[in-house]
Amino acid sequence: MRTLLLLALLPTLVAAACPDDAGFKKLASFEHLYLGEAHGTQEVPQLVQCLVQSAIAAKPTSLAVSLEMPEDARQPDSWQWRSQDGRASQAMWQLHQWLQAQEAAGALKLHHHQPTGSYPDQADYEKAAGLSLNALMRQNARVIVLGGNFHSRREPIEWMPKVRPMGTYVGEGTVHVDLQALEGGTAWNCTSRSTGNAPPPPPTCAANTQLAVPRGDARVGDLISGREFGHDYVYLMKSFTASPPLKQPQ
Repeated sequence: MRTLLLLALLPTLVAAACPDDAGFKKLASFEHLYLGEAHGTQEVPQLVQCLVQSAIAAKPTSLAVSLEMPEDARQPDSWQWRSQDGRASQAMWQLHQWLQAQEAAGALKLHHHQPTGSYPDQADYEKAAGLSLNALMRQNARVIVLGGNFHSRREPIEWMPKVRPMGTYVGEGTVHVDLQALEGGTAWNCTSRSTGNAPPPPPTCAANTQLAVPRGDARVGDLISGREFGHDYVYLMKSFTASPPLKQPQ
């Protein structure tokens, strides 16, 4: 009961003024959009809400929004919301609550594409999620997907050539966009780095620095080629601010 009361007291997601730049308008025009992020920021969930609001206003025959979470994320006591991963951030919780309210109002279908079950091979995990998204794309006129920017790639990454990311399964009609911040910032995520041949240590979850990514003459709000990053485009945001986990460790 105490946990539910605490969750109820969290503010609902209120996006900052939505972007009015040409890049955002182009993003909002794509029928099937797969956004890739570094988990755990305040700004990305706000951007997703803006895009969903724009899609609702366009009154498509059907609209679905998919998040990289298990289906039981619908339950406030789900393990999803006890995680320290950036996908369980306060900002993501608020976005999820807002999306559930829009679904209850009949404005969209909320979909969760993290597969359940055991997938010891990452390639099988990626395929299961990717085929689920493929079906979602075929069933809905408009689809907005948010996931990690490895999964959202439209081609394998060089150092994992045998693992097809989720994004390779979704169909040619999908536009893949990597979200980056020109000025860098912070994001809440979990990392683990091994030394030499030693097994990696348990992941450490914290507000980690996101490096600035200057792109020549490109400016905030520009939508530029994403070929270098395995996407169709990169959308340049100003900066990222870490959003901490919904539930802090005891």
